[in-house]
Amino acid sequence: MDGRQVTLLDQTIRPHLPSSYPGYVRDNKVGDIAVGTQMAHGAHLVYFPSHVNEFQLSPDGYHADEAPPDPFCQRVWAGGLIEFNTFNPLRVDDLTSQTKRIDNVAIKERSDADPLVLVNLALEMHNTRGHCVTEYRNLAYMKPIDLQRKTVKHRREPEFSHELTPTEIMLFRYSALSWNSHRIHYDAVYAQNVERHPGLLVHGPLTCTLLLQLLQTHMPQHMALKSFDYRAVSPMYCQQPVTLNGRWIQDALGTRTSNGTQLCELWAANNNGGLAMKGVATIVPLPSVQ
Repeated sequence: MDGRQVTLLDQTIRPHLPSSYPGYVRDNKVGDIAVGTQMAHGAHLVYFPSHVNEFQLSPDGYHADEAPPDPFCQRVWAGGLIEFNTFNPLRVDDLTSQTKRIDNVAIKERSDADPLVLVNLALEMHNTRGHCVTEYRNLAYMKPIDLQRKTVKHRREPEFSHELTPTEIMLFRYSALSWNSHRIHYDAVYAQNVERHPGLLVHGPLTCTLLLQLLQTHMPQHMALKSFDYRAVSPMYCQQPVTLNGRWIQDALGTRTSNGTQLCELWAANNNGGLAMKGVATIVPLPSVQ
């Protein structure tokens, strides 16, 4: 896990995060995040890029190795589940491998629109110490349509939040870091004229990563992220304000279960206040205090 890559990710997102977002120990010689530092949750999403060349990509610029055939050529990141091994977190300079497989493909019929093709991927990451991360990634493919952004508002008030405005530079840098050439994220002419969006789309994995950094900013002492189960609801666009939100889920006994587990609801709201992404993070005591 190359230190320069995660350092560039930090430089991409840190200016848009709260000032209280934790810093990292740096290498004194080159300024990169130091070897052995635990990586930010979600940082793995900018590693393990596709190896296909430009002429093997789909017309929209994305790699086609898990895409269904035409006419299902319009793609969205629908959500997923990320499970972290708190006993063996990813660290800078880890020698790490990833395996990926298509776990399931299903057709979802819809009464008010053409069907969707849902592609579920399973990804496993291991370093020299063993298993680190398991990710279940959900992609949705559809026939070309005018995507209508839903305005479904969250019914609860956040306990902590942060507003930011995604910029063209932020999206370009994230596309470059993740080797993601999907044109909806950097080619405004394509996004508007072909896929009929009002502007450049914010990446689903970038939104997921930002939500996890918001949580990290408010992480209770001696606790660690175990998993994040999330779903994309509607698009977010460049140069439109976004609000990241979080609240602790409480039951009759309080926020913690008997084994110390806590749940935190995280969501991103677009400039209309509508839900763009929502999910539930599970945090547990650090192994040393369990």
